[in-house]
Amino acid sequence: MILMQAGPVLNAGNPDRPFPRMTFGVEGNFLLNFGAWRHFNYIADEGYRVNIKDFRSSANANGQLLANVGCNISRRVNIALYAGIAGLYEDKAAIPVSVRVTVLYGQNPLKCRWFSFADAGAGIGSFYEKDVSPFAKLGGGYRISLSRSVKLDFMIAYQLLASHPGVTEEIDGVPTPVTGTRLRRNDMLTNALSFGIGLNF
Repeated sequence: MILMQAGPVLNAGNPDRPFPRMTFGVEGNFLLNFGAWRHFNYIADEGYRVNIKDFRSSANANGQLLANVGCNISRRVNIALYAGIAGLYEDKAAIPVSVRVTVLYGQNPLKCRWFSFADAGAGIGSFYEKDVSPFAKLGGGYRISLSRSVKLDFMIAYQLLASHPGVTEEIDGVPTPVTGTRLRRNDMLTNALSFGIGLNF
């Protein structure tokens, strides 16, 4: 999950427009996973049912590198497609793909402005037991206008990601994966804070 806005690029078709129509950008994010709700349900090796519902407050640090392409539909609203790579805990990685809507405050695209955004998509990769795991972000930040076509964004966001990690149990003191029909449920909702910097053209 996280993070920011496509910024302007020169519009050769209308050089007098105060904001370009098409936008491109890159951003890097630092994610701090600060807790997860878990619901695991499985049949133990000895035949009894195990049902775990809890909240784990352990923290994990991750990183993201994202690229985006979008469109300024007005002076204040941008819609962009984001994709990249996210390094998740335990040295596993995922490919996040999402659509972001960004609202900028103030009417002048050539000035520095505050903004907020909402992001929704899915992650694909080795961290996930299923093909895709949905996530959503809500955040905001401050945009520094370096020129008409170059913007620098500083962002903070909250991310919620739904995943299905593997479940293990100890058999004779050895951690063993729970697989097949014995595994009935392995749901996890992970909370994270994201801090990012984006360079947009």
